[in-house]
Amino acid sequence: MHLTQLRLHNFRSYGQLALMPPPGLTVFVGENGAGKTNLLEAIHLCCLGRSHRTTNDQDMIRTGSDTCAVHATVQRQGRMDEVGVRLYQQQRQRKLIYVGGKVVHRVGELMGHMTCVMFSPEDVEILKGGPQLRRRFLDMLLSQCLPAYFYSLQKYNAVLKQRNALLRAIARESASADQLPVWEEQLSVAAQPLVRARKQAVERLGELSKKHYAFISGRNQEELALSYVSQLSQHEDIKGSMMDRLRQSRQDDIRRQATSTGPHRDDIQCTLSGQEIRSYGSQGQIRTAVLSMRLSEIDILSQAQGEPPLLLLDDVMSELDPGRRLRLIAGLHHVQTLLTCADVQEVKNLNPSCILKVQDGQITQWGP
Repeated sequence: MHLTQLRLHNFRSYGQLALMPPPGLTVFVGENGAGKTNLLEAIHLCCLGRSHRTTNDQDMIRTGSDTCAVHATVQRQGRMDEVGVRLYQQQRQRKLIYVGGKVVHRVGELMGHMTCVMFSPEDVEILKGGPQLRRRFLDMLLSQCLPAYFYSLQKYNAVLKQRNALLRAIARESASADQLPVWEEQLSVAAQPLVRARKQAVERLGELSKKHYAFISGRNQEELALSYVSQLSQHEDIKGSMMDRLRQSRQDDIRRQATSTGPHRDDIQCTLSGQEIRSYGSQGQIRTAVLSMRLSEIDILSQAQGEPPLLLLDDVMSELDPGRRLRLIAGLHHVQTLLTCADVQEVKNLNPSCILKVQDGQITQWGP
């Protein structure tokens, strides 16, 4: 996949911008706050319909503007594809999503047309933070690989919301517990495709991440391992097992007014040489582990789609020693990579295709 053009209109710090990155490695150099990350965020928005750094779409609209738009053109397996997103300051106006120049009505229709893997300094929280961050990591990967997964996830969350609302109503004695079996069956049916897809994905992620970690770190004695933590993954009959668990936990769930069983409680366990990395790993080991997981995403997306996704690296090089930088880039010769950094010296040995300077919402060719 090759991003041939990126166009921004009133997005973050950019009034108007047209960017045509070449294949290979493109480097954006600039001071903190210059707008480098905004470019990667715009690409992420075109791939997934959402930002990687905010849940509020209005944050991406340039100050003083009522709307913003991002459009991207990508070359995929010999053909051109165009996607875009328009956001509005007024929350009553829904964001518009474009695929092939036409408005589509569901975010799921955007998935798979343009795919990316993004790594930023905040990604260490995937391993250091709570389970919801690891579930989100897994859900975003699978949604790009399998658009049907995205719809399954939406359905599950909608049914979960209904059961939790009913639990609260029962606790207030304004609804009957006799209504629970209907929602429990729907929730159990919706859970099946999520658990199966996640189990397979984590198994593959574990195999690939182990190899990437050993290569980037240069330490074969450190063995990275990932495992899927789920209440349901060990059962052939996922639906039946979940329905049994939901029945058993009804009284506790009513008391807590929340559903205690299901994929929304899943996690990924990450160990390094048998020890939990979040507790015993150094900052460098955790960062290398997350980067290995991101590189594994590239492998999985490449296999699913027949071509590699875009790789977005936000201020990653400053966190790696020179040896790890070279080993990282050496393994990415087949992937179009867009990288941000504050110091051009961080990339001087990486042979980039293009170096661009970012300053005050403007992008210029890097000069001596």
